Amino acid sequence: MPRRRLMFSCCLLLAVTSAHAASQDHLTLDEINVIDTKLEDQATTVVKTPGIEKGRNINLPDVLKMEPDVDIKRRAGFGDTADILAIRGLSANRILLNINDRPVNGAGVVGGHYIDWGTIPLDNIEKIEIIKGGSSARYGNNALGGVINVITKKPTTEPTLNLSANYGTGDIDSLQNYRLSHTYKIGRVGYSLAGSFQKADEFLWNNDFEGKNFSSNVSIDMPAAGELSLGLQYADAIRGFIRDNRLSADPDTPNFYRTKNSDTPLSFGETFNPYSGRAFDPGPEAEWDNEKYYLDLGYTQPINDTLVEFKLYQNHEDRREKNYSSRAIVPSYSDGILVLDRTVESDRSYGRNLMVTHSLNNHELQGGIDYKVLAYGDILLHSIDTIYNGRPYTGAQPSQQGKSWGYFLQDTWGPTDRFTLTPGLRYDSYTNESINGGTGRTLEDNAVTPKLTGTYSLTSADTVTASLYQAYRTPGLPETFWWNNGGLTMGKPRLKPEKNNAAELAYQHDFSKKNTVKVSAYYYQIDDYIIFRGGYNPTVRGVYNLDKATLTGVSLDERHDFTEWLTGRATLTYQKTKKGSSPFAFDALNSEIDNLPDWKAGAGLDFQLPGQALLSATARFVGDSETVYLYTTGTGAATTQQFRTMAIDSYVTAGLDLKIPLNKRCELGIYADNLFNVEYEEQFGYPMPGIIVGSILKVTF
Repeated sequence: MPRRRLMFSCCLLLAVTSAHAASQDHLTLDEINVIDTKLEDQATTVVKTPGIEKGRNINLPDVLKMEPDVDIKRRAGFGDTADILAIRGLSANRILLNINDRPVNGAGVVGGHYIDWGTIPLDNIEKIEIIKGGSSARYGNNALGGVINVITKKPTTEPTLNLSANYGTGDIDSLQNYRLSHTYKIGRVGYSLAGSFQKADEFLWNNDFEGKNFSSNVSIDMPAAGELSLGLQYADAIRGFIRDNRLSADPDTPNFYRTKNSDTPLSFGETFNPYSGRAFDPGPEAEWDNEKYYLDLGYTQPINDTLVEFKLYQNHEDRREKNYSSRAIVPSYSDGILVLDRTVESDRSYGRNLMVTHSLNNHELQGGIDYKVLAYGDILLHSIDTIYNGRPYTGAQPSQQGKSWGYFLQDTWGPTDRFTLTPGLRYDSYTNESINGGTGRTLEDNAVTPKLTGTYSLTSADTVTASLYQAYRTPGLPETFWWNNGGLTMGKPRLKPEKNNAAELAYQHDFSKKNTVKVSAYYYQIDDYIIFRGGYNPTVRGVYNLDKATLTGVSLDERHDFTEWLTGRATLTYQKTKKGSSPFAFDALNSEIDNLPDWKAGAGLDFQLPGQALLSATARFVGDSETVYLYTTGTGAATTQQFRTMAIDSYVTAGLDLKIPLNKRCELGIYADNLFNVEYEEQFGYPMPGIIVGSILKVTF
């Protein structure tokens, strides 16, 4: 749709519906509010979501993109499976994602992902907790950078039903998102159900997306105030593989800036993994159908002043992958012939944890044990065209698995009403080992990490929190695999776990209950920082340690009610990273960690309009960043690896969101995302969509 017509449509809809809203009954739906929790949890931000929809928000990165200390680096607007979110510069393989305290991080192997953000829809969420850093002894291993806890709504004695429909258009021809959620508690049994359907046309070449999600949670009141809980989450996503739309990978040639397909933007592509020949380079209609189940069982039991919590959980993920021939790859073939059909059993991880909390005078003692197995299944080959592929391929059994144990003890102690001290100690051990005759080297290690946090109330309105701690992260299975098999490393030198030596400081002033300002600062020195190199081209992949990486940052977060009809929020983040020494000379091309901007800022204003309508305006600034680009030139024996620094330009995007209560049960929303049609990249070589205008209808019973 032309830009002028989009802008005109947006303005017309805003004007007409604002006038109409003044005469209607209203439904009050709380917006996403970000508040800080109790004093001893000053590292935690809580995103309250009674009405989680804002604009075209579909997944968690959409909601969190305005948060200070959070970086978003997507390749595609929808259905992206890459490492797309970082907290304080630390990426998804260093973040623990929980749903109702149940970890959902995957094995991450064979083209998978540590966190599949597309399978965490915004259907039935009560709140989202963001814990920045690793100061809590409760969370280990993946939680080096932080924790995101998604808490779903509790069943209520009165049944609730929420429905919403979202349709958008613009740089993406059609974007659809439909949701429902229902909760009810009957006697001792409560349940919640939620489902959603998302569909987006392609923006990048061949990258269309369709996703379905369903979740069910059941809680049963047991004797002596115990509670049994059972959870099921199902997700099915069909996504097209992004096709490489550059005539050359060499940025020194004009063809690097010329498209193969003029109907879609200039961009890099992706490949089927693990790579094994030409049939793994996406052709027309190349896609995967990814089906995933999360299963969990929990039990909580209070015993006087003690609470015992136990959880079991399992992941089950399969991908059916199909690729079709491309005349540009093999000229003797016409486009669209099936050349690869396989099923990848990409996740079979499972785990269990036990936590005990005991209150004693002015102490709250916590201790626990967690155990997790990272595992995947077979790669089942249904068919492959060996002539097109150019090399044999038969599928494979899993070649490795990972096991980890964690033990922790933590005390939250309030010696006075104004001072809280939280010491903690954690022990973690892991083994990543070869199975089924795999030849990769086994990695194993263990570490003890101390934690100490203190919070002091200077006045009733001023609070200071300081933390000193160590945090530990073990290599994931993809890192172990590409360390063993990547062309850069081939198992040498030995891959070590990371250890973060960290200091954090936060100051918060409360002008009133709703008007606050918070300033946070951190210093991280991560010994043996792990780098994953390669990206699109598998021939230049490898995983290795830097001797260390240093990350420092300061952020500001202010919220203010200016008048009864105008509220605002402003955030500012400055972060600086520095890489230590590397076994590879090309790391000297960029002294900072790739793809992390120094500056980030956000601002938002909410205008209360007549008839209880609400108009929200937001703006987001992300500064310049750099990345080391690895590519190959030449063919056959003349192939060479090249490395160079490439810039990712800064950008500013803006959005509008109008909510109009039509009656007590129905609300209409209209939004414009990327209002000024800015051209920008969050990750090098992958442009993001321009303006998208849409409408949302919500109904509550």
